[in-house]
Amino acid sequence: MASSQAAHPSVRLASGYDMPLFSLGTWKAPAGVTGKAVETAIKAGYRNIDTANDYNNEVEIGEALKRCFDEGVVKREELFIQSKLWNSNHRPEHVRPDLEQTLKDLQLDYVDMYMIHWPQAGPSTGKVCATRVNGAIADQDPAVMFPLDKDGYYCVDKESHYIETWQTMEKLVDEGLVKSIGISNFNKTQMEEVVKIARHPVSLLQNECHVYLQQKDLIDLCRFRKVVFQAFSALGSGDTNYASTHSPTGTIPLNDVHIQALAAKYGKTPAQVMLRWAVQRGTSVVSKSVTPERIISNADVFDWELSAQDMLSFDMLNVGWRHLLWGEVSHHPDYPFKDELPHGYVLEKCSNFAPGQGGLQK
Repeated sequence: MASSQAAHPSVRLASGYDMPLFSLGTWKAPAGVTGKAVETAIKAGYRNIDTANDYNNEVEIGEALKRCFDEGVVKREELFIQSKLWNSNHRPEHVRPDLEQTLKDLQLDYVDMYMIHWPQAGPSTGKVCATRVNGAIADQDPAVMFPLDKDGYYCVDKESHYIETWQTMEKLVDEGLVKSIGISNFNKTQMEEVVKIARHPVSLLQNECHVYLQQKDLIDLCRFRKVVFQAFSALGSGDTNYASTHSPTGTIPLNDVHIQALAAKYGKTPAQVMLRWAVQRGTSVVSKSVTPERIISNADVFDWELSAQDMLSFDMLNVGWRHLLWGEVSHHPDYPFKDELPHGYVLEKCSNFAPGQGGLQK
């Protein structure tokens, strides 16, 4: 049964705009099916689409959006489109060109939410903005979005700081190119630093969050600061090579025995159970799929509830497992998860260097 637009509630952001709580994610969505996934989601009632230029699929998303507009499926003002400023474009002179490429690819005049993708800056060439046009791959070409040094390590820009980047992004709001601005993959201290200097409010913090990484302190701080928390990889991101360490439970959340039992109890899928838990605890959710049936099914979480006792039972699953650690860039002083690296961690080379592939990191 398809979900309806009315079934997707919204939350008021600190910027004053309303954001639909449930978003279709497009990270790792492959070429040729991403556009169809976006169309399926919009026709099923999704009104929030999450993307980023390093995902290397914004052109396809833009074509899907245009088809939906042209067919009268939805109006532009009824959609909430999220995108992100890539690491290599933190310097003030690269911020606006980064957004301009996204707007061109998405065929839009503005985005509703624009986030700093990660706090740590990677170097552009210093002359041009590095976007998917240059290459959304890891390579030793200094113009690509994931530049590597001659030994295969990620390059970093230690002279750029996210505070200056944020202040430049605020000008995009002044120009009407962006409605609201936010941050992604920031830790508590970093979020506080931005909140304290913000002229336009920090409206959103998007971080990995799922039943194995429940982010309770961070979510509480967001509530205190009136920053909406949005979970990506809300299902644990599946069993992929992006995981830096194995799950301490020996399985991924979708296969967890407790989640499976709750799914059987409620007559729902494991994905629905975890997504319902996420929205019931008051967070926004990004849920990625390119399978039409799953796109529709995943959003069927608003007309039923988990019991108070079952909500509490999720506490025993909070093992602190971060799927996307990306320790390969931990030599940057602004890398956000240093306290999660093992003692004696030795910097790794780029582990998924694959010329010709799409964007690599969330």
